[in-house]
Amino acid sequence: MHLIYPAAIGLIAFATACSGPAEQVADEPVAEITATPVIVTDLKEVIEGFGVVEFEPSGQNTIAAEIESHVVEILASPGDAVSAGAPVMRISPSSGAGLEIATAVRDASNAEAAAARSRRLRADGLASNADVEAAETNARDLSARAANLQSRADAISTVSAPAAGVIDQIFIAQGDLVPAGSPLARIASPDSIRARIGVEIEDALRLKAGDAASLNALDKGGAADEGLIRNVDRRVDPATRMATVLVDLHAGHGFAAGEAIRAELAVDIKTNAIAAPRKAIFYDENGAHVFVAVNGAAEKRAIDLGIISGDLVEVTRGLAPTDRVIVEGGAVLSDGMKIRETAMTDSVGAADKSQ
Repeated sequence: MHLIYPAAIGLIAFATACSGPAEQVADEPVAEITATPVIVTDLKEVIEGFGVVEFEPSGQNTIAAEIESHVVEILASPGDAVSAGAPVMRISPSSGAGLEIATAVRDASNAEAAAARSRRLRADGLASNADVEAAETNARDLSARAANLQSRADAISTVSAPAAGVIDQIFIAQGDLVPAGSPLARIASPDSIRARIGVEIEDALRLKAGDAASLNALDKGGAADEGLIRNVDRRVDPATRMATVLVDLHAGHGFAAGEAIRAELAVDIKTNAIAAPRKAIFYDENGAHVFVAVNGAAEKRAIDLGIISGDLVEVTRGLAPTDRVIVEGGAVLSDGMKIRETAMTDSVGAADKSQ
């Protein structure tokens, strides 16, 4: 027994010396990520379009020449703000205006004769009071026009703005000879505006009057408004090859006629939809997928997508309302990889707050 025991110790020591140091197992990588709960909300399906702000036709006043005239001087320019009665231009009757004045005087005389005949017929019981009133009103109007033209037959007259507004267009130039009835200038109300939006014809077929519209100026930090579609014109504009949507704008929101705008036109609302931020969704040869944070690991989930609304995308299959999707750090993940969550930045979840 005393000879065997030291030998055994020597063999153990020899084996230990030959085996070298114990091998170390490498640590499994851990990815830092940010996760956010799946969002359950009402999603608007929107169609995006671009267009321009324009004056509402019903808020415009067009000044026309009453008789053939020469344009002596133009006193205002397009874009000028004018008050009611402000001078816009000066005109003088042309040499051919005498014929127009003679015609106006003759029309007034004939109208007065017709009114007198109506009064006689009424006395004989052959005309009603309404017939007489209509004839007398016509005679008064034509007599007033004739008197007005005669008073200005040899004088230079000032054309004034009929109402306060903005000079939208000047149709003539200084020195022009303008026929009677021709437009001289157009004045529009700055508070009476609308948006003209171009959309693809297949999108126009899905829109209707009364649908909601969100409008934003293309300039950064520009005007914004929420309105309703007034009309959808499904005819194709030959110049743009697009259909047209008209949207009413509210006064006081900072839009100006001629300003370029972007519109989001709502065509449908999905209630209680499950949605994920766009940045959480990845694509590979098998389609769309997300990574879900589950017990300290990333779980890859194949998903089906629905409508897109702003920064949110509807997920129709693959996510439950209680899931938490990874929105930062997902690009380096693989299925089952360990994760460590970090604090959410301000930009992540901005989509939640906007809904």
